Amino acid sequence: DPATKSDPMLREKKFLKSVLSILEERSHDRNSIVRQMAVRGLGNLVYGAPEKVKKYKKFLLDILIGALHDIFSSEVIGESMKALAKVLKELKEKDIGSSFKDLTQQIRTYFDDEDDALRSMAFVLFGILARLTKRKWKTYFADQVKKSWVTLLLHLQDPNPEVSMVRPTVTYLLSKTKLKPEQLQVDICRYLVSELLNCLRLLTGVVV
Repeated sequence: DPATKSDPMLREKKFLKSVLSILEERSHDRNSIVRQMAVRGLGNLVYGAPEKVKKYKKFLLDILIGALHDIFSSEVIGESMKALAKVLKELKEKDIGSSFKDLTQQIRTYFDDEDDALRSMAFVLFGILARLTKRKWKTYFADQVKKSWVTLLLHLQDPNPEVSMVRPTVTYLLSKTKLKPEQLQVDICRYLVSELLNCLRLLTGVVV
């Protein structure tokens, strides 16, 4: 196309679309290393073309949130979290749209993950979402914090130093909700009893 060849902007646009299309395809590859590299490439769009992040926000979020569900590779999940952290910093609450709910719920599932890196990144992402939340998702996010705050508090004593450094995030999250000290105490007791019962079930094989 002569017009494309003579217009640098048009050439760049066509090239970017081609690259994104390839990365999308590679993000579903059977090889987990290929999937990981594809997700990393999508996150690096923030550095290569930051002005394009908002334009392709739905495209990026759909792929990266989908990668959080990868059941075969924790490396792909971790790479997706890092990419999401980059992308989310370029967006506002309204840019995330309906993806906000799925993203929030999926991040919470990694708060108790055995992988230290995934736990740490999950808290980082949750903190980024907290700062993005303004109007539309404010009530919903506050409810998610209330469901998670016991876990958040307990992880202040996480054996992994990087995970336990979530103190600023926890403080910020708790400041966004109106939790009374008495309720905190009751919920902690419930959580600990629940964990104890789960341990007993595993040890005895008996439903307690």
